[in-house]
Amino acid sequence: MTNAQDANLAVAMTTAPRRRPTLHRAIASLRTAGFSEDVRLFAEPGTFHRLRRPSNPRVIVRDNSSTRGCFGNWRQAIERLLSETTAHWLLVVQDDAIWAPGSAAVLRAQMAAREEPRTGFLSPYVTGKDVSKTFVDGWNECRVGWTFWGALAFCMKRVAAEELLRHPRFARHAGTQQVDAVVAASMLDLARPSFVHVPSLVDHVGDTSTVGHDDVAGKLRGYRFGEK
Repeated sequence: MTNAQDANLAVAMTTAPRRRPTLHRAIASLRTAGFSEDVRLFAEPGTFHRLRRPSNPRVIVRDNSSTRGCFGNWRQAIERLLSETTAHWLLVVQDDAIWAPGSAAVLRAQMAAREEPRTGFLSPYVTGKDVSKTFVDGWNECRVGWTFWGALAFCMKRVAAEELLRHPRFARHAGTQQVDAVVAASMLDLARPSFVHVPSLVDHVGDTSTVGHDDVAGKLRGYRFGEK
């Protein structure tokens, strides 16, 4: 990893117990996608009861002393990226996100293009539900707000993350779920345009989460994932 990459992007992953764990596959997928940064892994209690702990020193495991829930663990991840790094962009992914090979370069190019404009989040993941008929291949502004599906991979500027944490909608959210809805709606409130990529650069494979919503029907699969 170059110093420039280290200064520009910090990466975190949230994980929880699963009947069919996807954690190691998700970490390997990040590397195949082209992300070489350290990964700060925030693990809910019980995650490693039947799953091998990552041994790579570039994966920094943080064990939660009590269950935070999906929303609390995501909030913790973004807070720790802010407090422990100086990176200009922050990426929080979930442990059931699988990336298309080489897709890090696509995300980095959009990060560079959005350095100056006011920006909410970049989501390389999108489901078919949130794809408008007007969308084209590439990055598209997504304004669905509260009905947005999927917090598999939210990437945002440091300043946007700081504003998000202070925003009443986010700060007062008391539930354990709905990261996607709260973040997307908050960015609309803050007048920060957010963007998704078509086709989806990330696929959702966690159909058996024990903390969150099961995706039995496959409705959370990445839209046209794997297409070039």
